[in-house]
Amino acid sequence: HFALFKFDAVCSYLRESKQDAFINMMQQCRNYSPDLILLTHRIDLGKGAPYATTTLFNGEETYIDVHMANTQTASHHRAGAISRTGVPGLNRMVEDCGVCISSCLDFWDDDLVLQAFNRSLTLSPEIYGNPWLLRDDEYAKLARLFNLHKKYGDILANGKVLPTDEYGENAVSRGNGATRFITLRNVSWSPKSYTIKLDSTIGLINSNNPVEVRQIHPSEKIIGIFKKDDKVNIEVLPFRSSLLIVSSAPITEPGVTGVDYEVVKNVPGKPIEINLLAMPGQKRTIKIAGNFKQYKTALLNGKLVNTLFSEKSVSVQFPGTPLLKDWHRKITDLKPIPVPADVEGLYEATCFAADNNALEVRSLLRSGPTKIPEVQAARDAFFKHPIFTERGVWDKNAFDGNLQTAFATNRRYGNLRINGGALRLDLGKLTKIDKLVIKMGDTYGMQPLNKDESVKTSISADLKNWKYVSLLADSTMTLSLDKEDSIRYIRFNSVPDKILEIEGYYKGKMLDRSNWRASNLFAPYFPVGTVPFYPKGTIDKAWGNSFVLNEVPEGSYLCVALNGEHGVEGAYAALRVDGKLIGAPDRSISYPSNTWEYSVKGTDRNYTYYFPLTPDMKGKKIDAVVVGMLGGKSNFKAEVWITAYPVPYKKQKLILE
Repeated sequence: HFALFKFDAVCSYLRESKQDAFINMMQQCRNYSPDLILLTHRIDLGKGAPYATTTLFNGEETYIDVHMANTQTASHHRAGAISRTGVPGLNRMVEDCGVCISSCLDFWDDDLVLQAFNRSLTLSPEIYGNPWLLRDDEYAKLARLFNLHKKYGDILANGKVLPTDEYGENAVSRGNGATRFITLRNVSWSPKSYTIKLDSTIGLINSNNPVEVRQIHPSEKIIGIFKKDDKVNIEVLPFRSSLLIVSSAPITEPGVTGVDYEVVKNVPGKPIEINLLAMPGQKRTIKIAGNFKQYKTALLNGKLVNTLFSEKSVSVQFPGTPLLKDWHRKITDLKPIPVPADVEGLYEATCFAADNNALEVRSLLRSGPTKIPEVQAARDAFFKHPIFTERGVWDKNAFDGNLQTAFATNRRYGNLRINGGALRLDLGKLTKIDKLVIKMGDTYGMQPLNKDESVKTSISADLKNWKYVSLLADSTMTLSLDKEDSIRYIRFNSVPDKILEIEGYYKGKMLDRSNWRASNLFAPYFPVGTVPFYPKGTIDKAWGNSFVLNEVPEGSYLCVALNGEHGVEGAYAALRVDGKLIGAPDRSISYPSNTWEYSVKGTDRNYTYYFPLTPDMKGKKIDAVVVGMLGGKSNFKAEVWITAYPVPYKKQKLILE
């Protein structure tokens, strides 16, 4: 009862002497199951090639920041994925690996729109990886895109490439003479506008009926009803894709005029749930689109608004203060500056804000807990599997009270440590601690920088001021600390291969470790003159500028983009917010990771550092600083942008029963 079978080069190649056997096998399989789909991923089948259904498009896997990564600065990790070229001739008999839902999850829906409705291959829509890592609220959008594709699948097989000079790179229109699905994209820092011609250019034929234009993604919106041959202007947001329905036939999807919206639930026989979307403080006048006579009750935030069924409009006020500036815009350029006095703290701020966990762990922590039993069961099956646990790719293993688990520097694909690596421990808050115990077993002890030297340890409360302590390392390392000090950050100038457990004590009582974090791959920091092999210190150049944000939209973050060549791990970014040091917990390309499947891509250019903004940063002086590592390059231009994910709409819930 197989419908599909995949041969992948990760297993082996087909020997020439076995090609006849392969052909015989496939002939017998097809006699039994003529519609069996056979995928091949990078395997040369020789004369057996005609028996394969598909091959892997461009030989590319889509594991974000592992096999597929940005080649430019961008506001998120998936700019490389949404930049993929079109399939030559719109050939549907290839397979593109599907949309990766394992790593760097933000903007996965932009990726899926292009996979399902632009390339629209034989196996579209297709997901690759771990869909149970999405947030609970994201499954509605996943279902919406899959269900739309299923509903219109018969006509989506027919497509045409639109002119690049009018519609941008790799724009495609799919459908029949009456209904077209158009996919656009924008892989730049600024919005782009395209003019859609409602004529045979996009494939509309055989009708002089009015033409309705709706946007399905990134939000849903009824753009309007037009005459055939009219032109419609469409704006595509930076680093986003856009999906439109253009139809001279009635569109039977739920819709609301006068406002952006998202269809949360559209299941036959059950209430329709729609989130109405507008910017903070805006007022919108809405109407129900289409014929929904089977519904008797309309609830807006729990209140009856049945006048919507009598073709009357309803005013909707959205909460919040209107934004005075664009939520996505450039803030400033960074200029060369002298290396700042607090350069050590700036570098350490980002090293402590980031982590070296497996990419899947980062995705899990990004999405948070689930209330869906099936999702939880899938997560448990993955993260509690002995193979995952034994790899030691999650720092929480060092704080779980179990000596059978470990946090390790993964060496499956070589030594991933930067300049030897350093162990960093963040206690989560200011903590009184007089003893730290690190249990490493007999084999994985921490090594000093030079033979017969002690391991250098430093502690800090604020990342600015560091107190240095020396100790000798063994299979168990005990660090005695001043019981009068409150500290948060502890760092070592080297790192053990494997840590079984890290424990902290104060006056003989073990401390709560639920918010403790550790990293083990980032480079140690050496001030000027502290070690002979770094006479000029770890950092020898810097760029910076200052600004104030008078509003902080919900979900907004800063992007510090390094456009050009800086060297592999050659430059790091951090902030000062009224003097407080803030690190970047995320970066494209991703920070080095202890590998689950395969190691993170390395690149020597175009890093983008991401800093979440919080309401308390409003109105405060923000210094954005980039520090250049010794030996790094300076052939880049640094700039700061503000953006948000998702778009900072306010929501009102409409239910049609």
